[in-house]
Amino acid sequence: MERQEWRVGELARATGLTVRTLHHYDEVGLLKPSGRTPAGHRLYSGDDVRALYSIVALRGLGFSLAEIGALVRDGVDAREATKRRLAELDRQLVVQRRLRHRLAELLEVLERDGEMPPGQLVEIVEEMTMHEKYYTPEQLAELERRREELGGDDAMKRAEQEWSDLMAAVRAEMEKGTDPADPRMQELAARWTGLIEQFTGGDPAVMKSLQTMYDQEGPEKASRGMVDREVMEYAQRAIAARGA
Repeated sequence: MERQEWRVGELARATGLTVRTLHHYDEVGLLKPSGRTPAGHRLYSGDDVRALYSIVALRGLGFSLAEIGALVRDGVDAREATKRRLAELDRQLVVQRRLRHRLAELLEVLERDGEMPPGQLVEIVEEMTMHEKYYTPEQLAELERRREELGGDDAMKRAEQEWSDLMAAVRAEMEKGTDPADPRMQELAARWTGLIEQFTGGDPAVMKSLQTMYDQEGPEKASRGMVDREVMEYAQRAIAARGA
């Protein structure tokens, strides 16, 4: 017959854990034994052993005891806990990749311009961290995935050049007084919306976050000096004319 109860010392020897660890799990409310011997010693049931297995498995996945306690209280099973841990690791990877990208950008600026005043460095860091203020971790993960799919840093440089060329063309038409509905501007408006579609993947939530960033930070700051408000408003009139 399968064994149904274990004393703390027996369970410690069988699992490779220490008695002290099992006592600690009891004291913090993570794993309280279901029973006691007449002398008051802890007795662990089969259900307790199954709970212990989940705790050890979650510890192996990197969860802290506090996190495991919260998961247990919420009735989260091992499958759901694993999904949550994977999602958290994905978010951490996005942060690490974005940090690496920011450091590479900063190093490029430093190697090109040499020593810079602290105020200028603050502005650069603010520009590089702006996205974290407006996009959710999930959106940043999706944007990073799209960036990698499109070709990583090389794709970013190509996109920046495309935007730079497009801004110059739009400004030229604006200065010539071209009607936003004119075919020349309509072609540029189509390129504009195409680049935005490439960046957002057509995700309405990402598009909304992008628009919020431009509304609150202003076009010049949000675009890192690539476009000013006048050019932005002119381009938006052309885009509106496409849908008219």
